[in-house]
Amino acid sequence: MQIDGVHKAWEFTDLTVGNHWCALAQGHRVVSFGKWFYCDDTSSNLLKKWNGHNLFLFTTPGLPREHAQKEYNVHFLATSNIAAPLEMLDGIVDQLEYFS
Repeated sequence: MQIDGVHKAWEFTDLTVGNHWCALAQGHRVVSFGKWFYCDDTSSNLLKKWNGHNLFLFTTPGLPREHAQKEYNVHFLATSNIAAPLEMLDGIVDQLEYFS
């Protein structure tokens, strides 16, 4: 529905129910968890001794820089030597949508 030819009315939240996540939480506190996704192409090995592959990692954006790069704050998501990065990302998004 166009309001003034440019802007649209908000269609995602039912005003009688409120926010979807707050309704699901049934009064419990709702917080969001941000994620920074990284894709790394490991095929840039100078010797070309190993088969190249792509991998996806994520870290939390709210961490200070000195903590964000520590091994226990970088989380592995997926790797493949066959699938393209966007194809892998489609699978990651499907999983995130499934669990949300």
